[in-house]
Amino acid sequence: MPNIRFTISTASDVQAAIRMHAEAAGMDVSAYMVAAAVAQMARDDAATATFAALDARNQAALEQTVDVSEADLPSFDALAADEQALVRRVLNSALGSDTASVA
Repeated sequence: MPNIRFTISTASDVQAAIRMHAEAAGMDVSAYMVAAAVAQMARDDAATATFAALDARNQAALEQTVDVSEADLPSFDALAADEQALVRRVLNSALGSDTASVA
């Protein structure tokens, strides 16, 4: 199978560093870049395989939520006094002010 050529662009300092590393490894830049890309692809494939079962479970769980309706949230006035106080403390903590408007 013939090799197919393509070009990549980098900043000049990155290009110089790649060239230095390739020379230190006794490789030309093309071989060095191909080796680096193959190694990265192997790491990506290993990570994908490691998380495949979890990704499938997450996708299945997400699909189950399609039929779940959101509960209507109560208005601030419908909350008990202690719940209103908690909301005010959370807003004060988050916004840094106890004058935050609550709608």
